[in-house]
Amino acid sequence: MRLAISEIRKIILLIFILFFFIYPGIILAQTEFIGRSEIQHLQWGGTENGWDRIHTLRDLRINRGPNGRLDLVLEDNSPPGGDHIDLLLHFDKSTKDSIGVDPENYKIREINIFPSASVKKFGEKSAAFFHHMNTIVISPAQGSLFLEDPLQSFTIDFFLFPTSVRDGGSVLSWHAPSLESEGFSGVKATLTDGKLIWTFEEVFRKANGSYVNVMVRELELTPLNEWHHHAIHYDYESGLMTLYFDGRETGLIWLTEDGTEDSNLLEGAFSPYLKAPMIIGDQYLGYIDEFRVSRGFPKLYIDNYRNYGEMRSEVIELPSKATKLVKVSWESVEDNGTAVRVYCRLSENYFLPGALDELNDRESPSWMPVKNGIALEKASLKGKYLQWKAEFFGTKGSYTPHLMALDISLELDPPPTAPTLIEAVSLDGGIRLLWIKNKEPDIKGYKVYYGTQSKYYFGKGAESGDSPVFTGNIETFELSGLENERVYFVTITAVDDENQESGFSKEFIARPSSIFSSD
Repeated sequence: MRLAISEIRKIILLIFILFFFIYPGIILAQTEFIGRSEIQHLQWGGTENGWDRIHTLRDLRINRGPNGRLDLVLEDNSPPGGDHIDLLLHFDKSTKDSIGVDPENYKIREINIFPSASVKKFGEKSAAFFHHMNTIVISPAQGSLFLEDPLQSFTIDFFLFPTSVRDGGSVLSWHAPSLESEGFSGVKATLTDGKLIWTFEEVFRKANGSYVNVMVRELELTPLNEWHHHAIHYDYESGLMTLYFDGRETGLIWLTEDGTEDSNLLEGAFSPYLKAPMIIGDQYLGYIDEFRVSRGFPKLYIDNYRNYGEMRSEVIELPSKATKLVKVSWESVEDNGTAVRVYCRLSENYFLPGALDELNDRESPSWMPVKNGIALEKASLKGKYLQWKAEFFGTKGSYTPHLMALDISLELDPPPTAPTLIEAVSLDGGIRLLWIKNKEPDIKGYKVYYGTQSKYYFGKGAESGDSPVFTGNIETFELSGLENERVYFVTITAVDDENQESGFSKEFIARPSSIFSSD
């Protein structure tokens, strides 16, 4: 049975409609740049392009994602070093039997951990303690605050991710039988009844020399399988010892003779006979990150990420000053209220990239915000020098956006093609030129070059001016006021609306003459 022509048309139309809805990107990709000249792409990120040609990377870092992808994320708040740091274990470069430790203040005895790149709080790795043999054994050396007498103000803080809170698990233990009594001497931080308890034995003493053992416990249970920050701070001047859980006070005690604020202060010092090593992670099950011992009371780095960061490219030279910005597209993950904002600026003249806005040269062009994947107006941004920046906004220090890739589409506007000069006719005191007008739509005129030597166009004396002479958008022109019986070499160029000039046309030779002119 034959189908009628009308039915065949209906079937073809239906197939086209279905194809459009199923594969809209194919149709759009073929029509998006119709009416534009050559399109060039500048690309960053992904698995191939990387993040080169970058001028500023402020509070951001490159994070390796799946399949080799390189994502830009907000930098984390890892505690920095400094003069107040007595011991700092980042674990970022750790292996099973090595970690980075300040060699002046502590001596490494033994390392047996599992570096974890998957469960971590800051940076690249944390230290995992999976069984009783996993420990870090170090000893305070000369210069350590623990060997000072009297003991000065200090803070010990770290992040815990316990997988078990069985009683007896020790995060820190510098503790041994005392040589001065039948008890123990030193400090330990252990988990008991699901809470972290700090004990100082034969460390703090009264004015008469008798020791007062100190125990202070956190008020909150330590959650399993979650990262939380723990800190203890001792103020030498007031005698106040305070515990912190995620930056909140969760226990305190006055280290005075009667335990009140106004009583005589206890004096602290670790026994010079305490020769046992300091052990981190003895019988503890879980992960530890950013273990730090500090003098005084440093800033507690509770949040995981900074809340703002910026990436700024170098100033990139484009093919011509008429290059137009068509579109900026990027791939990002912006969950939990995070955001990425992208800006671009172009100029005909070079400008300083500027690490910060307040350092920018006053001649720098202003930034224009762009929308992801949305084409700009054709004349909105153009120039020879391009710079882009991305601003990263985190959420409450706990979440960061991810920028995976960025693509800038540019419409090139090359200089005009050289015009076709077809005739140079000798006149009395001049030359008549005839050429074929260029097909580019933005041609505003032509320049006529003349001179008395081949390819040396520095002629003078013509009534319309010295070489070159601008003609406007015409196709014939008479160059008058020239010297008769003298040979002139003539060529022309095309000029577009952006004052871009083409190459020279074919050179013609003509000799003005009152006798042999074409008139």
